[in-house]
Amino acid sequence: MELNQLKKDILWIYDENLGQLNAGFAPSGSFNSNYWEYLTIDGDKWFYEEDKTFCRTGVLVILLCLCVEYNCIASGDQQVFKREELPTIMDYVTYYEVKNTAERRIKEKILMGLNIAISMTPNQLIDTDFEHKDLPQFYENMNEIGDHFMLSYYQSKLDAYF
Repeated sequence: MELNQLKKDILWIYDENLGQLNAGFAPSGSFNSNYWEYLTIDGDKWFYEEDKTFCRTGVLVILLCLCVEYNCIASGDQQVFKREELPTIMDYVTYYEVKNTAERRIKEKILMGLNIAISMTPNQLIDTDFEHKDLPQFYENMNEIGDHFMLSYYQSKLDAYF
């Protein structure tokens, strides 16, 4: 995926899920890239730190939203992750070096979501009445954690113009 498409995906997630990440919406038909690979993004001197930060934090928000989508058995879309990719995604997130407390919080939330996803059996994934025992803790403070990044982005854009 090229960076322009990644930016479009990040902005779509921000716009669609601001204030309601706990009910994250990320349809698999639109969000089927290996976003976790962008956590290692570095670039060169022509790739500004501001752009790298936007991409990395945007990917964290996308991954959290995808975890919400996957783990909601009743109305989510379990096609957002291929089950066999979950350990690889877990590795990328685990080895991602956070830059601040906000990134640490979202990383922990993503890891919790991935652990839930990995622990569910194929039968549980098709049982619309099933709810994982750790979901309440997973959803706790979800909007606050996600909105930190989304609101910061929009505020920075407003500040640039006023």
